Amino acid sequence: MSEKAPSSNFYAVSVTAGQEIGTALMIEERIRLNNITEVYSLVIPPQLKGYVIIEASGLHVVKAVIQGLRHVKKVVPGLVPLEEIKKYVSREEALPTLKVGDLVEIITGPFRGMQAKVVGVEPSKREVTLYILESSFPLQVTVPIEQVREVKR
Repeated sequence: MSEKAPSSNFYAVSVTAGQEIGTALMIEERIRLNNITEVYSLVIPPQLKGYVIIEASGLHVVKAVIQGLRHVKKVVPGLVPLEEIKKYVSREEALPTLKVGDLVEIITGPFRGMQAKVVGVEPSKREVTLYILESSFPLQVTVPIEQVREVKR
């Protein structure tokens, strides 16, 4: 499905919310079993609940692929612009720039609301190791970087 044809278009298919991955897997299986070469890619944008984006040579191909599948509601009229797809595919999230020694507040999880000091940062795993300041005994925890907010440097 990675081949790219010069005349491809993106079509949004409305599916039951929460069934996007299962529906995409059924579509992929149908494409493979029927040897359909006019479908080039499937996109499941996590920000768009209830939709699967299909890149294909034409609307007739999309309708043939989704016909009779469970959880498929309809093909949304019109084409999805490539710029819209790029927003979902190449979205870059900025990591908080935390350093050892920074003071942070934990914003979610069992330690929510507690102040902590950063003792280690693992950017590849998107995790920070913290020393909880409000604990009655020395306590170090490792949490996802999204669960902390910087208070002071």
